[in-house]
Amino acid sequence: MAVAERNPIAPSNPQYFPTGEVLERPPAARPKHDTIDAIIEWLGGPAQQIPSLVEEFDEFAWRMLAAGFPLLRTTFHLRTLHPQYLGATFVWWRTTGQTVQTYVTHEAQDLYGHEDNPVRRVLVGGETLRRRVDVADDKLDFPILRDLKAQGATDYFALPVKSSFGTNYMVTYVTDRSGGFSPQEIADLTRVTRRLPLLADLRNQRRIASNILNAYLGRHAGPKVLAGQIRRGAGEEITAVLWSSDLRGFTARSDRLPGHQMIAMLNALFDAQATAIASHGGEILKFIGDGLLAIFPIEHPGKAATAARCALDAAILAVEAARGILHDPSLVDEPPLEIVVALHVGTAIYGNIGAADRLDFTVIGPAVNLVSRLEGVAKTLNQPIVVSDDFARAYGEPLKPLGRHELRGLAMPHELYAPILPPSRP
Repeated sequence: MAVAERNPIAPSNPQYFPTGEVLERPPAARPKHDTIDAIIEWLGGPAQQIPSLVEEFDEFAWRMLAAGFPLLRTTFHLRTLHPQYLGATFVWWRTTGQTVQTYVTHEAQDLYGHEDNPVRRVLVGGETLRRRVDVADDKLDFPILRDLKAQGATDYFALPVKSSFGTNYMVTYVTDRSGGFSPQEIADLTRVTRRLPLLADLRNQRRIASNILNAYLGRHAGPKVLAGQIRRGAGEEITAVLWSSDLRGFTARSDRLPGHQMIAMLNALFDAQATAIASHGGEILKFIGDGLLAIFPIEHPGKAATAARCALDAAILAVEAARGILHDPSLVDEPPLEIVVALHVGTAIYGNIGAADRLDFTVIGPAVNLVSRLEGVAKTLNQPIVVSDDFARAYGEPLKPLGRHELRGLAMPHELYAPILPPSRP
């Protein structure tokens, strides 16, 4: 994990180090007296009942302080498996009374070298580092040490600890006591740190599983699978606004553009749509080439109009966002991206479908077939957004009629509509 320790007080660049949870334990809830043996016993049992890793680590830090360790700061670094984040860092400060969780993006590993980066040397290289901080600045070989010195630190101790996954966690301890840590304190810190995987392994394993499932299945389907809904054929009937979208001119672009540029372009396009969909209560189920399938669940009939409005607002925003990503490096000298979005309200089966050893958590049924056919009609009519008659009834507000159309493979023709947009919008 090529990530440097950041400035200890100033917030990190949120682009590369976004802040997660911030915890400040009330003074009355902070442990007052403890021992190293009691902390080790706590790590092996009661700590695992605490709801989150940030709460666990925060209590660990306060317990260590209560046991007499002269801590100014302690940190815990772990790697994870996530498409956006390389890992996470938990930082506790005695002076602020807070534990701050920070995520580390994959891009951050390209920003920092190896030799002046203690996190990389400990977490990846497996080194144990000890540095006195109360020395001349020219003897401080890591930028973080200069930052810590400015906060009154005198001693820095960082060590790796093996996880059950075979990778390292990293733990650091900093004191501001004159003279630094004693030899016995270093020995005790090492001993208790060897037990920290008891605190992190189970939660990190579940975090990784959750990250992967949410990234590949979505924030609703992922937890269902993690909760045990994995039997083939298991599913539930849902009513939802179904969304099917596609990029116009994809074949022509892919014929003349290199593969890496097409991938970058599609990522930018999907980011634009995903933002619009998620911000309006929808969820992407799958990406299909240059298109995607999404749903806006309707929890009960009284919510149909709300779901329809949210889906249509998201579609309008997505079409505009797709046209507006010309600044992306993958689209230099390229014409604007034009997508079509089809919307339909219907009932589908939401669950596990597939082969015995390869399943997909998705929606199936006539409603899904219909919305995919609408997408083709939208291209033929040169309309960026086309909605079905069932959607129009749920929406309940004026729409522009597009006439009655036969849909390929479907017996009955359908009345189709488009949103009524202001003159400035196409």
